[in-house]
Amino acid sequence: MISASTVPPAAPPPPEDEGFDLWRYLRMLDKHRWLIAAVTALAVGVSYFHTQRLTRIYEAHCTIEYDPNPVRPWGRDIEDVTLPYHYWASRELFATQNQIIRSRAVAERVVAKLGLHQDPGFAGVPKENQKGWKGMSPILAAQILQGKISVSQDRNTRLVHVNVRDRDPQRARLLANTVAEAFIEKTLEDRMGSSANALEWLGQQLDSVKGQLESSELKLHEFVEEEASLSMPFDEQQKLVSNEIQKYSSQLTETRIQRLGVAAYLKELEAAIDADPANLSYRVVAASKTVDVLRTDYLGKKREREKLGLKYGDAHPDIVATDKNILRLREQLQREIDALIDAAKSELREVKTVETGLRASLDRANSAGLALNLQEITHRRLQRERDNAARLYGTLLERTAETDLTNALKVSFARIVDPALTPSFSVYPSYRRNLMVGGVIGMLFGVAIALLLSLLDRVIRTVEDAEALGITMLGLMPRIEEGVPAGSGGYGRKRRRNAPEVVTNRDLIVHTHPKSSVAECCRTVRTNLTFMAADHPQRALVTTSASPREGKTTVSLSLAISLAQSGKRVLIVDTDLRKPRIHKALGRSNAVGVTTVLVGEHEVEQAIQRTDVPGLDVVASGPIPPNPSELLHTSQFRDLVHELSRRYDQVIFDSPPLGAVTDAAVIAPQVDGVLLVIHGQKTTREALRSALRQLRDVGAHITGGVLNDVDLSARHYGYGTYYYYHHEGYYTADDEERQREAPAAES
Repeated sequence: MISASTVPPAAPPPPEDEGFDLWRYLRMLDKHRWLIAAVTALAVGVSYFHTQRLTRIYEAHCTIEYDPNPVRPWGRDIEDVTLPYHYWASRELFATQNQIIRSRAVAERVVAKLGLHQDPGFAGVPKENQKGWKGMSPILAAQILQGKISVSQDRNTRLVHVNVRDRDPQRARLLANTVAEAFIEKTLEDRMGSSANALEWLGQQLDSVKGQLESSELKLHEFVEEEASLSMPFDEQQKLVSNEIQKYSSQLTETRIQRLGVAAYLKELEAAIDADPANLSYRVVAASKTVDVLRTDYLGKKREREKLGLKYGDAHPDIVATDKNILRLREQLQREIDALIDAAKSELREVKTVETGLRASLDRANSAGLALNLQEITHRRLQRERDNAARLYGTLLERTAETDLTNALKVSFARIVDPALTPSFSVYPSYRRNLMVGGVIGMLFGVAIALLLSLLDRVIRTVEDAEALGITMLGLMPRIEEGVPAGSGGYGRKRRRNAPEVVTNRDLIVHTHPKSSVAECCRTVRTNLTFMAADHPQRALVTTSASPREGKTTVSLSLAISLAQSGKRVLIVDTDLRKPRIHKALGRSNAVGVTTVLVGEHEVEQAIQRTDVPGLDVVASGPIPPNPSELLHTSQFRDLVHELSRRYDQVIFDSPPLGAVTDAAVIAPQVDGVLLVIHGQKTTREALRSALRQLRDVGAHITGGVLNDVDLSARHYGYGTYYYYHHEGYYTADDEERQREAPAAES
């Protein structure tokens, strides 16, 4: 049994899709390169013959120049109402005129001028049918002509090319020139029509504005006659009214101040009637000398009374006489103050009357000012209406005269620079363009067919195809052909580069032809196998395939011989207990082998046979048993594997295909690894995927795969890392012939 410590890690799962693989699709296309070339050539041929059958079309070119500022003999001060062009508006104008050239209106002019609706050649009527042809409608002819016209403008210029295509080169030239002339005639007629319309409109507006001017002048005159005050200018009248208002306002203010003073004085007088004369205010006293004298006498009597009161009693005759005098003086003062009150009231009434008159005068002055402002507004409005009507009338009169003047000169903003010439070469069909398009379409169609065929091909042909299913590829084995090559030494004439090897025994080619490309490929597989299991040497390997006749026995023997040539002790065991072939390839007996050891008839030493290959021994299958799978599933077989792995550096078990029987699936978990042989022209993706699934289901370690029977002369094997094999392991065919002439000891 194999110890657990020596079991290598499990095989990795299938890799995930790495995205778009450009090289894969390039190989697909290279494989079918002749198909792509044939389809492309066929498409080019069809395009050529189709182009030959097409009707020739000729194109005539007439060049027109746009001039937004045509000749103006009347000068720049007079503007033409029909040509209000400037630089920024000219871009849209030019684009519009380019569309007018292709318009139905221009086309109908050309049809009417040339009688194209009666021309059978223009209508495309065959010659045999022209005799009874009755013509077509001008509208239909104009539509046909529109389809023949195209317009192009040179960038950053005012040059426009009118292009007309036709079957007849002479008619193409005639149509191009006639279209240009018809366009210029139409623009000139449109301009004259616009000018006439402008004159008519200006005349109508001139009559209307003239009536408005006369009406406004009459209204202004009537207003001036009705208002007599308008004999003096409004500024002087406004000044007079303003002065009058200012005067009345000043006087009214003074009168109001005077009224307030009189009212205050009257109030003081009314308060002085009942007051003590000794307490009269200075203003009241100063208002009358009589009041001043009486008040002085009154005060003298009061002092005298006070002196007498100190000496006598109130009943004394002198005191009584003095009191009478004081009373009399007081009464006189009251009468005098009453007189002053009456005078003050009279003055107050007079002041109020003056104030009322001044206020009325001020109101009248203000009303007069407002009325004067209203008159001025009305007068100015009437003047403005008269001035606007006069200005508009003058403008219309000037524009009418200018339009009438410009209408007399027939100028156009377009002129023919280069008339069309008779074309010498046809523009349609284009051989270059048609052949190029046909070639591109054919190539694309060929590529599509090639990709479709490649995608429908389910056979594994390259290492990349196998690796895409999740198996690590250790290398490939070139194709080997059995036969008797002509010439000495088993080799014939100089072999074609990368041609299949021709030998008498393909199973021993690595031994008989150690310098061949097959031997070199086996050494590559051997090297990859060694470095893949550097940490866990895989001493026991089983080789199998997905289907029968995929070359697993040849690969097993070739790999075993290559390992023996490296100095290892190698044993190859034939575990194909149904169709054994190892003993025949090595020329050994099949009487003793795996089956006799498993049933106990012989020991392991008795089953091991030496071969002609140094370092390589073999254990044949032995007699074919009735139950191969049961024998391989026994503990005796596991012990046999363990014993052989102990004795040899490398043990290779050759087993039946997985797709036919389960023997390989039984052996796989009991050895260190599985080497899967894939036929490069036979194994399908489904078969390989099924084989991998079987091995993973039983827990086998898949060491890798070998692509067998590879035709290195095929171009799809020349890409990538396998370019090395094209050079046959650094040796050419001539080198190999010289090696064959060397002594046999070198092999």
